[in-house]
Amino acid sequence: HSCAPPNAKHRKSSCKMRQANIHTPSDTNPVKAWFDALPPLTRVWFTASLLNACFVYFGTISGQSIMWSWELVFTKFHIWRPVTCFWFVGTFGREGFNTLISLYMLQQYSGNYERNAINTGGGGTLPDYIVMLAIVGFIQLLLGTVWLGGYFYGTSMYFAVMYVWCKSNPTTDVSIWGFRLKANIFPFVLMALHMATGGDWMGDALGIGSGHCYFFLVDVYPATQGKDLVHTPNFLITWCHRLTNRGAAYVPPTATNARNNNFGARGMAAPGRVNAPNANPGGGYNWGGGGRALGGN
Repeated sequence: HSCAPPNAKHRKSSCKMRQANIHTPSDTNPVKAWFDALPPLTRVWFTASLLNACFVYFGTISGQSIMWSWELVFTKFHIWRPVTCFWFVGTFGREGFNTLISLYMLQQYSGNYERNAINTGGGGTLPDYIVMLAIVGFIQLLLGTVWLGGYFYGTSMYFAVMYVWCKSNPTTDVSIWGFRLKANIFPFVLMALHMATGGDWMGDALGIGSGHCYFFLVDVYPATQGKDLVHTPNFLITWCHRLTNRGAAYVPPTATNARNNNFGARGMAAPGRVNAPNANPGGGYNWGGGGRALGGN
C-alpha cells in the first residue's frame, strides 16, 4: 500500500502545471521584445516601410500611389504623398537584400537618434525628432524635385538621420562588414561603397547634404553665433508628452545655463519646453568634435 495521501499525485501535477505557466524573461519572444524597445516614431516609420515593401511586392498597392509627385499634391490634393514617399525604402524580390539592409539601418540609427536627439526645445525627445524630420524632409523634397527628380526618399531620410547622429557622436565606433571605424566618417564610407557597387549614391548624397543643413541650423550656427534658429513648437511638445505619458499633464522644466547637457548645444533640462533656450549661452565650440560644447559658465 502507498503511504502518500490520496490527492498527493493530483497536487503534484497541479504544481507542475503552475510552474509551466510561469514565464521567465528568457522565455519572452525576442522579436516582440526588440520591437517594443524601439522608440515610438522609429517603430511607426519602420513598420510603415516594411508594410509598404510587402504591399508593393505582392501588388496590394502600387509604388505610384505612394511616391512623391508635386503635381499630384498641388493639383489633385494627394496630401499623403509628402509623407508616404519617406515610408518606402525598397521592395522584395531581386532587390530584397538591399531592402533588408535599409530597414536595418533605418531602425538602428533612427532609434539611436530618437533616444537622444539634439535638443531644440523638447529636451532631446520625440517632439525634437519630429521637427528634425519635418525640416530635413522639406529640404529633401525641395532639392530632390529640383535636382534629382526622385520619387521616393526613404533611404535619403534615414541617411540624413544617420549623418546627424554621427556628427553628434563623432568618436563613437561603428562597424561595417566587420571593419570598425569612427562615426564621423561612416556616412561617407557607406556612400562610397554604394557608389562602387552601383547603388543609389545620389540618394545618399542628398541625405548627407540635407542632414548637414539641419546640423548647421541646430548646432554649428547656435554654437558660433549664440542664437537658436530652430525651436520646437510648444503645442507639439505638449501633445507628444500626453501621447507618451497616457494623457498626464505637462510640467515645463527649468532652463539651465550650461550648453553641454547631453542634449546637444541647448541650454535646457530634459525633457521639456522653456522660452529663449539660448538666452545665456556658455561654453565654446569644438570645430573638430562634431559641434559639441567644451565647457559651461
